[in-house]
Amino acid sequence: MAYKILYVEDQSSESRENDLQNLGYIVESYDPPKDLGEIIAKVRENIDALVLDYRLTKGKNSICFDAPTIAQTLRSKHSESKLELPIILMSNENEITNYYKDFTSQDLFDFVISKKSFGDNKQGFSQKLNSFIQTYEKIKSVSFDLSELLEIHSEDGISISSLLCSKFSAKKGDVFAYSNLIYRDLISSIGLLIGDDILSARLGISKDSKDWEKVLESLKECHYNGVFSDHVSRWWMNKVDLWWKETIKSTKPLRYLDASERVEIIKESLSLDYIVPCDKTPLSNSSNFWTICQHSKQPIDPFDGIELIKEYSPWQEKEYLSIDSAVTVIENYKDEISSIDKKVIREFAKKLNTNE
Repeated sequence: MAYKILYVEDQSSESRENDLQNLGYIVESYDPPKDLGEIIAKVRENIDALVLDYRLTKGKNSICFDAPTIAQTLRSKHSESKLELPIILMSNENEITNYYKDFTSQDLFDFVISKKSFGDNKQGFSQKLNSFIQTYEKIKSVSFDLSELLEIHSEDGISISSLLCSKFSAKKGDVFAYSNLIYRDLISSIGLLIGDDILSARLGISKDSKDWEKVLESLKECHYNGVFSDHVSRWWMNKVDLWWKETIKSTKPLRYLDASERVEIIKESLSLDYIVPCDKTPLSNSSNFWTICQHSKQPIDPFDGIELIKEYSPWQEKEYLSIDSAVTVIENYKDEISSIDKKVIREFAKKLNTNE
């Protein structure tokens, strides 16, 4: 059954409407009227997702509000208009930049995408949107049961900590908030779950290795199969540790080995010939990789990294920049780096430039 999308845009949207229809959606474009109540009534007409342009003031109706106002009205806990459906912001690059500068609007949309990014990867957009729609449906159908949503079963040996339960319990009853917490705090962070970049770093194996897929096949029991797994691949880290002990049969913890040592142990245990170690970044010292640079996505040892200062949930691990990235893009992360680290990085960058 095709999902129905209401696409709210104040200017010509025929091209994107056709693109969305070609992706298999039932699409209705809508030039919003001045009355916000009419827009809310329109959204109530049995749609599965709402896609909004950021600025909505240039249409024939010359309305005086924009996408965050509509989203806020729909998301408000105390509003009679509250609806539980994915709301996506799709706009041009400049407006997306303005959105990220407006902290008051950042907890209103399930995800944000530029029109250019949509045009460059329409299938990726469709996969992501479908995953959000299905997650909303699943949350409602299992009545916010976190074990069901994450597909955690007693035999898995995975426990949901009291800290995790406490934070999620506070969001019960609000489908958007619950979905948002799962996607941003679990799926999109480093901690209980890890993505393929972190997995590659921790195994020490380059993803360009010819036998990388064979390694992933060996790890299939570690794969995360809960909500959003149709959109992103994740692995349970505690299951990866168990795989290391029981399948690879190593008595040495992964963390204490460098990439070459890890690769040799895995090659021998799985009888693989074509896996090679990850490379260090030029300014790194250690190949005891455990995380990735948040800018370049290259593997690094946290001891070689610059810690990013942000609010972490108890189950999340800290994030880092490699020194290589820090000296070139420090201004992009200046609000997430300590003043001491910023001073050291800038002095180091000067020395590098002097030696060139």
